[in-house]
Amino acid sequence: MDLSRKQVRALLCKEFVSIFGPGVAPRCALAPGRVNLIGEHTDYNGGLVLPIAIDRHTAVVFRPNGLKSFRIFAAAVKKTGGNPNDAFGLTRAAIPKLGDPKKHWANYVRGVAVALLKRGVKLKGGDLYITADLPQGAGLSSSASLEVAVGLAMLALAGKTMDRQALAFAAQEAEHTYAGVRCGIMDQTVVARAKAGHALLLDCKSLAVRHVPIKLKGWAFAIFDTGVRHKLASSEYNKRRAECEHAAKIFGVKTLRDATVEHLLKLGGKLTASEHKRVRHVMTENLRTAQFAEFIKKGELRELGRELNYSHYSLSSDYQVSCPELDDLMASVQRLDVVSRHLALTCKGARMTGGGFGGAIVALVQIDRFPQISKGLAKLYMKHMKKELGLRLLLTPSAGARVLPLS
Repeated sequence: MDLSRKQVRALLCKEFVSIFGPGVAPRCALAPGRVNLIGEHTDYNGGLVLPIAIDRHTAVVFRPNGLKSFRIFAAAVKKTGGNPNDAFGLTRAAIPKLGDPKKHWANYVRGVAVALLKRGVKLKGGDLYITADLPQGAGLSSSASLEVAVGLAMLALAGKTMDRQALAFAAQEAEHTYAGVRCGIMDQTVVARAKAGHALLLDCKSLAVRHVPIKLKGWAFAIFDTGVRHKLASSEYNKRRAECEHAAKIFGVKTLRDATVEHLLKLGGKLTASEHKRVRHVMTENLRTAQFAEFIKKGELRELGRELNYSHYSLSSDYQVSCPELDDLMASVQRLDVVSRHLALTCKGARMTGGGFGGAIVALVQIDRFPQISKGLAKLYMKHMKKELGLRLLLTPSAGARVLPLS
């Protein structure tokens, strides 16, 4: 969502006024989505991740309302037939968790408000209009984008600022306690702290961040969305985390980041077959992520493609979070001779990205061949899965969340 364009700003203001009426000029909290290049399901295991923020966003248009409450309208919810309206007070007692499935989206907003209150922020009433050009459920972290944008809007209304990592923790807490998803800290961190033109190497154990410049002449990362939508709270996601936590407990370590080959040799027999696979994925994925960060700043394309492919195979066979549609796209990427007789000149590698059980793959592609690649994959996807391929997007590594004027 490009707020440098006057037409975009004017449209957001118009939509806001159509819901909440005229008044002082609103502002906008803009938060990007993210694509994790590599390091999947390692964040809640204290490991390494390497995401980028992308140029698709959640926009929260806001202004004070002089009331002792928030009034919320979610435009995307209206389009899908849900209940787009919500309102709640400014104290923890006045912000209960909702049980209505048609208003589950509001728990993300309510959870952020409660997390800020717990951190000593005295909230002030405001009207919030939520819209996005970021698709939900495609593995692009629409939930973290929403949480961070809402947090920035509420802080601005209160006249407060907050350290970006502290805001990321507040957003994560909201997802844990109100949305019911025990996510790691990666998504919220990159949404809040990303730097344009860079990937963000995050050590989820120490929370150390390094911005890694992306140097890929003529090449870029792209996503291809299966169109399969997942609900992490009701999927296998939480089970995978529980399996990892149990394995760490058997090894006597806090998280699997501290697990070693020696732990496996001595105590691997106490793991279930599934737990053994989960441990293997986490250990090897951390190594891949560290190597990938070095390869990307040197522009070593062949090595980057190799690590992407290995990561997908590990996620599919060891972590078991893929699905037929994701695996089909991966197989199709390997058969891009339908587009070019020279695969290495078209796509270096790919893998599923996001929590899994649906969503998208991320691929390293030749920029000037992206239209042909996109067309070829869509043709194969329809042939194999009898479905339309969803969003196809060449990615631009973008900046993290910020508050901007609309006038």
